[in-house]
Amino acid sequence: MTDDAISKLIIGLPKYAKIDVVQVASAIADAKESIKGYQIKDGSVDRAIRLYACHLLFVRILKHKERFQTVKAEDGTYTKFDKTMDDDAWAEFKTLLKEQGYGQYGIKFL
Repeated sequence: MTDDAISKLIIGLPKYAKIDVVQVASAIADAKESIKGYQIKDGSVDRAIRLYACHLLFVRILKHKERFQTVKAEDGTYTKFDKTMDDDAWAEFKTLLKEQGYGQYGIKFL
């Protein structure tokens, strides 16, 4: 899969739709370099790149945005943590690594 195809998949997700294409491309390039450190089967490499790029975009951009939402109720308003802003890609990337035979301590950090 090409970088453009991976970029389109990422930007097609609502959470990442408003992120600049240049930032997405940068995250994909960085993800490709990071993924090289793992021995991931060919059929899962594109998925690993996409998930790791999404994780990088979350860390670099999304986690710095407002992560709380105000909810109105009959007796007032409440502020709660917005679960839609969780880093789901990181959890899915860790699952992919587990599927590839990496254990709990097989994750490499930047």
